[in-house]
Amino acid sequence: MEKPLKVDAVLSAPNTDAHVVILKADESLLLPIWVGAPEGNAIKFAMEGIAPPRPLQHDLFRNLLGHLNVQIDRVVISAVKGSTYYAELWLQVDGKRIKIDSRPSDAIALALRVQAPIFAADEVLEAQRFEHLDAILEQFRPKDVGHYDA
Repeated sequence: MEKPLKVDAVLSAPNTDAHVVILKADESLLLPIWVGAPEGNAIKFAMEGIAPPRPLQHDLFRNLLGHLNVQIDRVVISAVKGSTYYAELWLQVDGKRIKIDSRPSDAIALALRVQAPIFAADEVLEAQRFEHLDAILEQFRPKDVGHYDA
């Protein structure tokens, strides 16, 4: 089985290339996925509706698929091995469903651009279960996150 997810936030760690995409299944179930800075920024742009003056790779791919009449039906975070996540893009092409392997960060960035739903396999959620965002943030050292002024 699979559970639907929403992208809740993208946290960036200053002085590193690390970003953490926080996916939320419900108020008590979070799935953090660590990604690189370019991937994290591509997801942030899509979340915030920012259209760069020239298309990023995910915008280009979205446009190409649209011109070819290919629809992204859904994205599934399908597996986790160690700390590496795996994802699938499910496409509709000429009435056929096609599964394409993808990095989760690319799949999420595309899904947000085309408003496709994002899911996670139950096994992934169970293997990487976090009850609260605090559990994720505790993994960052203060020097990784930087100073926050309110």
